[in-house]
Amino acid sequence: MTQLNFVTLDVFTLKAYGGNPLAVVFLPEDESAALTQEQKHIITKEFNLSETIFVHPTRDTNKRTIDIFTIECEIPFAGHPTIGAASWFLCLAPEVAAGTSKVTSLVTKSGEIPISITDAATKAVSARIAHNTRIHASRLSIKDLLYFHPSVAPFFGSDASFPLFSIVNGMSQTFIELPSLEALATVTTATGGELVPVQDSPHLDEGWKNGLICVYFFVRDVDDSVTKQKVIRTRMMLGQFEDPATGSSASGLAAYLTLTEGQAGQEYKYHVVQGVEMGRRSDIGVQVSLNQDKVIEDVVLTGTAVQVSEGKITAPGIE
Repeated sequence: MTQLNFVTLDVFTLKAYGGNPLAVVFLPEDESAALTQEQKHIITKEFNLSETIFVHPTRDTNKRTIDIFTIECEIPFAGHPTIGAASWFLCLAPEVAAGTSKVTSLVTKSGEIPISITDAATKAVSARIAHNTRIHASRLSIKDLLYFHPSVAPFFGSDASFPLFSIVNGMSQTFIELPSLEALATVTTATGGELVPVQDSPHLDEGWKNGLICVYFFVRDVDDSVTKQKVIRTRMMLGQFEDPATGSSASGLAAYLTLTEGQAGQEYKYHVVQGVEMGRRSDIGVQVSLNQDKVIEDVVLTGTAVQVSEGKITAPGIE
C-alpha cells in the first residue's frame, strides 16, 4: 500500500487552531504510483476539511503543481490552499530551513500563481492570483436568498437582489452586504443544507455554469479591536458548511468592489476578517489594481500560516 506524507496547516492566522485548516498531501515521486483524481477526492473526504491540496512531484525547482479539492469536487482555485501552499514552500518546509527552497510560483488549474514573502518577521506571504473575473448578468433575488438564509429577512426589502461574480471560471460568489455586526451574527447555514445551484440554473452566464457559488455575507468599515483599524467583516456559507476563511471569496469581493467603485489607474487594499463567530479568526489581505481602461491588472492575496500536524496516510485502493 502506498503511504503518502502529509502536513496540516492553519491558514490566515499566526496561531495554531485559528484560521482555516488545510491538509497538504505530497504525491509520490514514482509515477507508477501516481494517484487518480478519484483517489485524491477520497482522501479529501477522509480529512473532511474545507479543502485539501495535493502537491505533485518536483519537476521544476522553481514551480510546484498543486491540485485543489473540496469535499464536493476538484476546483481550479481557492485562496486558503494557495496561501497555505505558498507559506509551506516559502516559510515552513524543511527545504526552507536548509536554504534549498527555490519555489517562486504555484501551478494550478486556474493558471500559474507567482508567490513571494511580504514580511519576513511574520512570515506573511503573497500570491499574485490568476484571475478571470466576470460580473454575471443575473442577480440573486431576495426570494432565492431567503430560501437558503431566511434569518436575514429583516434587513432587506422585497425588491432586493445581489450580484453574482466569478474570480475565475468555476469559483463564484454572491455578495450579501449587511448593515451591522448584529445583522452578521444572525446568519445561519442554509436551511436544509442546499447549495445555490450552478448547473441548469439561471444564476451564472453560459459557459460559467461549473464549480461552486459561495454565499458571502459582509459588513464594511468595522472597527477592529485587534488591528485598531477599519476592516471588512465576513462570513461564508456553502450549504450546511461555514468556512472560517475564504480567500477566493475575499479576492472576489475585493475585485468586485474595485471594479464597481474604484477609479482607473488606482490600487486598492482590503483587510478582511472572517471566522470570528466560529472562534477561528482569520486575517485576509487583498490588493487589487486597475489599469487605465479600468480592467483589473493584478489581484494579490496575502496571509500567513502555521503548521499543526504531520503524518502519513494510506492511498485508497480503487475497485
